[in-house]
Amino acid sequence: MGDPLAALDAVAAQHMSALAALGAAAADGIAVDLIPGNHDSELADPDLQERLRALVADAAGTSASLLRPTFRVRPWFLLVPGLLYAEHGSQYHALNAVADPLSPFGRWSRRLPPGAVLDLFFRRAEHRGRARALPRVVPAMLRALARRGRTGAATVASLHTFAPEAGLSPDALAGLRGLAEDSWVALLRNACAAALGRAGHVESRQQQAALAVHQILAQEAQPAPVYVFGHTHRVAHRALDANSARLLWFNGGAWADGSYGFVEVEGRADGVVARLCHWDPAARSTLTLSDPLLAQPSVAQEGAPTTRGARSAGNRSADAVATP
Repeated sequence: MGDPLAALDAVAAQHMSALAALGAAAADGIAVDLIPGNHDSELADPDLQERLRALVADAAGTSASLLRPTFRVRPWFLLVPGLLYAEHGSQYHALNAVADPLSPFGRWSRRLPPGAVLDLFFRRAEHRGRARALPRVVPAMLRALARRGRTGAATVASLHTFAPEAGLSPDALAGLRGLAEDSWVALLRNACAAALGRAGHVESRQQQAALAVHQILAQEAQPAPVYVFGHTHRVAHRALDANSARLLWFNGGAWADGSYGFVEVEGRADGVVARLCHWDPAARSTLTLSDPLLAQPSVAQEGAPTTRGARSAGNRSADAVATP
């Protein structure tokens, strides 16, 4: 069914300059946090994390042990209380949501979500090796579909194990996991949106999830005013109103198409400022795509970090999506 370590080595060989840059930043003390999504969930595996860290260290001419404190893979999400919550975003796309975001399913797994199996089916000419797995993958996927929306004992156990690292209670993690679009209703809703040509459906689900995530984090006394997602490959931002707090939702787009969008987040005394940016590789400079946006903290958020910066890539409402 394929060797994930060999696949990782093959991908790394094509992006050595990027790995070298990440390694140099981590070696200089800059925290580099990678958040896997539906295309690279294998990175939730500790063995692959160690291999990736070694590849990054080799590319940067340093040691993996030196990078261990600063180069990390964050399964599922990254939370910096008072500043930001970041997640890949595929959990809010019914075709790609999985039951256990902490368990790697892999590109040859029999637990592939529907979107990955459809991708294999329609792109068999490009992925002949993977396509040969379809006769085994499809029946397993159908069995997984029959269990959509259920939380198994293994998932419950993984949430309890992950709780100390996440800094949240198992109940809070269960609440976050429950926001995933992994039900038959979500699949039907996604199909209807596609049939009607409704653009921005997944972004809308991400924004609704951001409001729900904020409520869960507030109950844990660890709210964040900025929510950063990806997955859709479309750069956008939106202001969200969560009772007394003004939140900001961002989608940094994707670098695969050469757009090189990213989000800058900065904690200040008057709130958290975030902006969409674009890296111009030819000019080797950063262009700002949006004016600085201020997320005003609620009472629970006061005392948030005022110097911490990051780059990533009830009565609640949301403004219209704004795209640069």
